[in-house]
Amino acid sequence: MAEDFRSRFRVLTDGSDTPLGADHHIFIGPQHPWAEEPAHFIIHLKGERVVEANIRIGFNLRGMEKAMEARTWRQNTMLIPRACGICSAVHQNVYVRLVERLAGIEDQVSERAKLIRMFSCEAERVHSHMLWYGILAHDAGFDTLFHVTWRDREIIMDIVEDISGNRVNPALMLIGGVKRDLPKEKADKARPMINDLIKQVEYHKKVFTEETSIVNRLENVGVLTKEDAKKVTPNGPTARGSGLPYDIRKTFPYELYDDIDWNVVYYTEGDVLATTLVRLDETLESLRMLNQILDRLETASGELLQRVKPRISEGKYMTRAEAPRGEDIHYGIANGTDKPERYKIRAPSLGNIDATLKRMDGEYIADMPVILRSYDPCFSCTNRVMIINQSTGEKKIMGQDEFARRAIKAKKYNRPFF
Repeated sequence: MAEDFRSRFRVLTDGSDTPLGADHHIFIGPQHPWAEEPAHFIIHLKGERVVEANIRIGFNLRGMEKAMEARTWRQNTMLIPRACGICSAVHQNVYVRLVERLAGIEDQVSERAKLIRMFSCEAERVHSHMLWYGILAHDAGFDTLFHVTWRDREIIMDIVEDISGNRVNPALMLIGGVKRDLPKEKADKARPMINDLIKQVEYHKKVFTEETSIVNRLENVGVLTKEDAKKVTPNGPTARGSGLPYDIRKTFPYELYDDIDWNVVYYTEGDVLATTLVRLDETLESLRMLNQILDRLETASGELLQRVKPRISEGKYMTRAEAPRGEDIHYGIANGTDKPERYKIRAPSLGNIDATLKRMDGEYIADMPVILRSYDPCFSCTNRVMIINQSTGEKKIMGQDEFARRAIKAKKYNRPFF
């Protein structure tokens, strides 16, 4: 059975490594109506059933990690949210906490600043989950539910815009705290909107669990058992839908998550419906957390921002947080200057790919869209590039300018890239 859990990442795309039992294969992506995210899927089939699904990534390279080395720690505070559009607040939170640890000021961040950070992260989790299960409804052929959920999602988007000035990228956090307060008048405005949204999400859950057409489309589809999940090591809602109650906010608490009342949501069925219910229940948990945070802000004190020197002492540190998609890990190295020597991001999607491809085994090809959607893929924060000389085996990582310069010369003079 060990062969069932070998890595599904592939370089070959000609079908020459077709597994035993498959009689044909099809290619999907990196540009395809089935999947907006740029990845190349190789689906090996026996009739209409999937024998094995493989993947090739690397079609969306932005070089953010390399770009961070050319910018200061402070400038990167506004670059890092661009790692992912709907995980931007969490990426920024992990980054500022990492730099605060390197600078030795993590204990100086005030209670009020931490609560505002948490409000931003949980509001983002709400709009991310609602965006996800709306698109899932669309993939399952239930466009009415898609429009209803996205209509109701505007409530949380309006709240985020009111407290930050932006709808998608709030960018409230800075090294040492936050850049703006969440005053009482904005809190009083947000409370009734949050309570209204709780009622709407409860209705969404009722539809997902009682409407026969959507239940039949998701139930017992793409099952990943708890035992299989332990072998392919998913994270986030994908893991919690298979009975693994692992959440960084509870397992390794940060900010003030261990000071408020909330529950880790998990289901044991392991199918697409279970991962959907995880996100629905997490949306409700996050909305209730938002109310608790607003209550605590009434009495919370402390400066919004602590002073931080531009040069960060030598050191290295890894920190993480629970993003809407799962475990978000950042690793940074400081060399005593005002810029990082190296920065590494491991976004949740990379850790969920093998688990998702495992879920495709034995399923109908028609179920591939909802199974792929089940882990909420984001390849823009997953891909990175390394240049390898096939003749010598030499490996090289380079910046955008050097890459462009070498590519122009190679084409102009008809010579090897390096």
